[in-house]
Amino acid sequence: MFKLHSSLTNLIANTCLIAISLVLSFLFCEVIVRVFFPEPMNPRFVRDTGFGIRDNQPNIRTHHSSPGEYQVAISTNSDGLRGTNEYNLTTPAGTRRVAILGDSFAFGYGCNDDQVVSAVLNKSLNDRRVGGSKWEVLNFGVSGYGQSEELMLYRKKTRQYRPDFVALLYFENDIGNNVVADTFALDRDGRIEPTGKRYLPGVAARQWMYAIPPVRWLFVYSQAWNLLRNRLSGLVQQHLLHKVGLKTYNEGTAYGIALTRSLLLQLQGEVESDGAKFIVMIIPDTNTITSNFPFTRVEWQTRGMAVADGRDFIDRNDYYARDGHWKPLAHRKAAQVLTSMIGEDVALLGSSLEK
Repeated sequence: MFKLHSSLTNLIANTCLIAISLVLSFLFCEVIVRVFFPEPMNPRFVRDTGFGIRDNQPNIRTHHSSPGEYQVAISTNSDGLRGTNEYNLTTPAGTRRVAILGDSFAFGYGCNDDQVVSAVLNKSLNDRRVGGSKWEVLNFGVSGYGQSEELMLYRKKTRQYRPDFVALLYFENDIGNNVVADTFALDRDGRIEPTGKRYLPGVAARQWMYAIPPVRWLFVYSQAWNLLRNRLSGLVQQHLLHKVGLKTYNEGTAYGIALTRSLLLQLQGEVESDGAKFIVMIIPDTNTITSNFPFTRVEWQTRGMAVADGRDFIDRNDYYARDGHWKPLAHRKAAQVLTSMIGEDVALLGSSLEK
């Protein structure tokens, strides 16, 4: 009996020592990373939509940070849209809607809920009473999206909210994202067709880990953990690119450009057939303020595509130097441009109705 009690005591003592050693080792690593290798913490709370792609988990309350640049609050509503405002599928009487599509720029990395383009646009349209209406701006942005996922999301989710305007924020890595996702491909006639493939990179593992409170805490608060996660994520992204013969996501191969052009035209066609106005906003490259947008100005004007070219009003100072996303000032600039475009369109529509 004494030997059993002694063995149990030793086991407990050794277990406690191991646990304490692990905690101290973790704290040591955390201090080292924070002091010498500060790491951004941008946890992505995504889920399987059930129709082959990911979108944002609902009712998220977390924060994003980039050392020395920002620490912001991030929220999603009950349908995974950025912010805390809730929306019925039926548009309230006397109200018009704008849907924002895009990636992490549209979602608003580096911005609090009230600083992101959708929130600023919502305030601007309502303050000015554009068209004499109330306005709701719904943000469907999801980090890592390209037009292949945006088209699918529009078909399965966004159009249910019956927007009057759909503004798509295009960034240069969209071409690679469209190729890697492989949810749509080009047929022999250059038209897009669904491949039937699902694109859910790491979603199941991420949802499983986020469901464990201590692990979820690490994603949100530990720079050491995020250093490891970000490096592993980088390796996964390189593997996905290698599978389709790309080196970077903004590599403009002939197929990628053709696919992206077709996806944009398909989105334009479906949005307009639903009775809404389609707008594209070009987000320039962070360093060069250029873009690989796959249409020239003449082409998009010929095709009747409304384009807000960020190269005309965005500069290098509008980006976080390390993080690479827009600062709140850029979101305000983008909202101002969209307000003008929407206002002009509403005015023209009103004039045509009067005639």
